[in-house]
Amino acid sequence: VMGNAMKRFTNEIDLKLETLASKVNAKVSKDRPDYPERLRTFEERRIDWIDHTINKAIIFQPNFESKGVNEEKWTFSVAAWYFEGTTDLRFSEDLVKEKPFESIANQLDRLLIDAVDRLAKINMVELDRLNNERWKRY
Repeated sequence: VMGNAMKRFTNEIDLKLETLASKVNAKVSKDRPDYPERLRTFEERRIDWIDHTINKAIIFQPNFESKGVNEEKWTFSVAAWYFEGTTDLRFSEDLVKEKPFESIANQLDRLLIDAVDRLAKINMVELDRLNNERWKRY
């Protein structure tokens, strides 16, 4: 389905993601493997793990716009969330927003370190605070 023209994630990039994932006991997923084939029209990478009941993720994906996926602009973000019973806490932050793929790939080492540092600081108390901040904005 995906032609070679779309192959932006090199082995070198994937190796960096896999190396980091093994350090934080995480799983790397590529291009949304759970999605039906026809919906997998873009490249994406995610690193997901659970830290003391909190789900954490580092996400490297193209921009989603009203007209569809814009692969000219890419975002590198972190997310943390916790759902249990009626508790629904979530947080996400873009470390790089709407930049060309190469500009993110070129600073990937630093971005991965920044992402892990940012997520390491998020415990339940902090996630609750960040979630409340999110609601105040609307």
